[in-house]
Amino acid sequence: MEGIPQTAAAAAAAAEASEPPRKRARVDGGGGGAGEEEEDRLSDLPDCLLEDILAHLGSRQAVQTSVLSRRWRNLWRGVRVVVIDVGSFRLPGADGDPPRFRLDRIEDFADGVLSPSLHPGAARELDALRMRLDEDAVTTNFQRWIRRALWRRPATVDLYYLPRRSFSWPPAVPLTPVTAVSRLKTLRIFGLRPTVVFGADEFPALEDLHIERCSYAHGTIASPTLKRLALVSPINGCFVREQRLTAPGLTSLRLVLPYSREEGVRVITDAPLTSLVDASITIVDTDPGDPRNRRVNQFKVDFLVAISNLLGRLTSVRNLDLTGLNATALLDNKSQEFPMFPYLTTLLLNECDIGYKYHVLRSILQNAPNLEQLRLHNCKFVGKSRRKAGQTQSKEKTSKCSSSTLSSACSSLKSVEIKHPRGEPSHDLLHEFLKEIPHNQWRKRSIDEETISIELNRK
Repeated sequence: MEGIPQTAAAAAAAAEASEPPRKRARVDGGGGGAGEEEEDRLSDLPDCLLEDILAHLGSRQAVQTSVLSRRWRNLWRGVRVVVIDVGSFRLPGADGDPPRFRLDRIEDFADGVLSPSLHPGAARELDALRMRLDEDAVTTNFQRWIRRALWRRPATVDLYYLPRRSFSWPPAVPLTPVTAVSRLKTLRIFGLRPTVVFGADEFPALEDLHIERCSYAHGTIASPTLKRLALVSPINGCFVREQRLTAPGLTSLRLVLPYSREEGVRVITDAPLTSLVDASITIVDTDPGDPRNRRVNQFKVDFLVAISNLLGRLTSVRNLDLTGLNATALLDNKSQEFPMFPYLTTLLLNECDIGYKYHVLRSILQNAPNLEQLRLHNCKFVGKSRRKAGQTQSKEKTSKCSSSTLSSACSSLKSVEIKHPRGEPSHDLLHEFLKEIPHNQWRKRSIDEETISIELNRK
């Protein structure tokens, strides 16, 4: 097997066949005499326990245990977790040099662990397949390895592909046939191009789906069994611009969505996600720093309105994290109101625009009557409207609850945390917020010296 010459392995096996079971000297110094020995208790464990131990080592180390003794020679074959990490075959080199790998050893090792003689039917079903690939170390063989592993019907599949040069055209990866993924409950893919539809027919048992830095041509995720979904930095290219989501049983949702003047993937769901408990939405404006390129055009407006519409479908959520959202993405395009969140108890607003005189924040508090914990991190606050010299100030466009005081919307709050860099003016958000709430009901303390960080707790 890998790392051990065949002749040496054969010689070791022949020597072991003529030797009695190995013993090791007692090292605790108690009980018997100096020459007393005891049995190898680890080897006395049943196969099922030893296979569980080997499953935590990784496939390469598990195979290397085959030279320990006859007892261990074939134990690795029964391990129900296959881990192929090409990083363990990286050759040492000087710092700054491009990575170099022993491709022949990688191929021999992976072909041996996923030998066709072990399937179909001959090998046990897999609990997990974990494959970490590198662009500088991968040949077309990895497609074959995935196909062989799927025939063992794994319950969890993790496929991580690290490109060194470009994300523009990730390698394709097939996840078929359906019979091979009928047990699959967890699927995580990074940096690849899946060539399959994420539907109930294709993945009848799927519960956890994580798609990161991937490009794919199918714009629908439809699964009645799906409970957890993460869609992180999808590569748009010339493929999907709308990701339609149908998952009535979804309990956890995480979205990280880059967008620009021309590109962005909008997530659309036709029905409210009534089972959702935890949600995290991050949007990242990827336009260059030139202010002329950051102006909102119609594509950006449509993207931000799609985010607002998605928020309106998450009304059952209890814990919500929002990063990078402005007023257009936070408020309904027609009513200028934040969606109703009757069950929301914890809210994080990070790098969000909470509006002129915090009218967006006021709308949020008004429509989240059971909110208990509020965190405002690096949020933008406009205390005074901007107008050119000689012009009268235009009538502000705010939510219908702008006339209400902030304190009246804070009745259920138990804690408020406000953070922003110390170098920025602190009087805007913090001063105006503190001016609105009843001081006799709150305790204030600073919890960080590097940033302006104030934590308010109800007395």
